[in-house]
Amino acid sequence: IRIIVIMSLVMLFVQCAQQTAITGGEKDTDAPIIDTLKLSSPLNQSTSFTAESITINFNELVVLKNADKQIIITPFLDKKPDIYTKGKKVIVDFKEPLNANTTYIINFGDAIVDITEGNIFKNYKYVFSTGSYIDSLTVNGFITDAESRTTDDFVSVMLYEVDSTLTDSIVFKERPKYITNTLDSTSTFSLENLKAGKYMLIALKDENQDYKYDPKTDKIGFYNRYI
Repeated sequence: IRIIVIMSLVMLFVQCAQQTAITGGEKDTDAPIIDTLKLSSPLNQSTSFTAESITINFNELVVLKNADKQIIITPFLDKKPDIYTKGKKVIVDFKEPLNANTTYIINFGDAIVDITEGNIFKNYKYVFSTGSYIDSLTVNGFITDAESRTTDDFVSVMLYEVDSTLTDSIVFKERPKYITNTLDSTSTFSLENLKAGKYMLIALKDENQDYKYDPKTDKIGFYNRYI
């Protein structure tokens, strides 16, 4: 009887000691969203903007992915702002005074992702104006390679202001006033929050990501009349 009892206890101990994998629940497939209580400071679409930094609050921990390629600020700034994450916040610190009476667009593209699964907060734009209103004109279109009839990914679409400084060599030397890109294999583009004026429209497959045309590496296309 004693032997049977001991064997039974040993078997019970072995059964209790067996380990099973701990599951973390279902995979997180939800993209981060803006915190509905904290939103951003200053608020998106603000006018009479005078802040030196922007804080955007999310509902979970976030990071930036491919920020240099994804995030575009127009009109361009001479000194690139510091853009980084801190916990559930995306922060933009400006390094220079902003132009008066100007609408600025910070297009984050697909750069903002959650820290756990990399779910993308897609195509987020933060728009503000240092003046009393936000410019609201748009230009939409599509891009096709003239020879292959296909579309490259990450094609930059740019507007140069037509004024006394516009020359034939501007695409080699100067960055445009407005820029967007197609981001992926889609051929469509949209330039938004534009100031009323006359512009030259350029499409550029910009290998160096410097927004200037290098004939050794880049492909370029011109719209055949001013916008």
